[in-house]
Amino acid sequence: AVVVEVGGGGSFLVLPLEKCGRIEHNSWKVAGHAGPVLDIKWNPFNDNIIASASEDCLIKLWYIPDGGIASDLKESLIQLTGHRRRVGILEWHPTAENILVSASYDHTIIVWNIARGVAVNTINCHTDTIYSMSFNRNGSLWPPPARIRAEGASDPRTGEI
Repeated sequence: AVVVEVGGGGSFLVLPLEKCGRIEHNSWKVAGHAGPVLDIKWNPFNDNIIASASEDCLIKLWYIPDGGIASDLKESLIQLTGHRRRVGILEWHPTAENILVSASYDHTIIVWNIARGVAVNTINCHTDTIYSMSFNRNGSLWPPPARIRAEGASDPRTGEI
């Protein structure tokens, strides 16, 4: 999947791995956000689900059929709302199916249960923009953002360092 710039909203392309070279201007796009798409992540437990985050403060989940999309895709499976500013980072939990984590320019991290479409936890301990996010192998810890002067790692369930 590749994020593309489109006036008036955000979209991204989903291309087969064997596709190489120049892409036609009129290629089918996943286009459902009102603002530019800032991050996309494939679900590690379901090869047909991709999540997108946007400047419109929304996270959307999309179903991509095995053969790819045959027309512009504008209807998402689910829309997650909860951030007050643009959402810049997405990360799937490495071992817990249906858990997606988002970080926003409102300095919050939200842990989502996508099966129910609800926020499981909102972490508000950050005082600056979050620029990156990753889990350890089993998903029990993640490092604090680089601008936080702390040693060790955060617990994703509580946000405590």
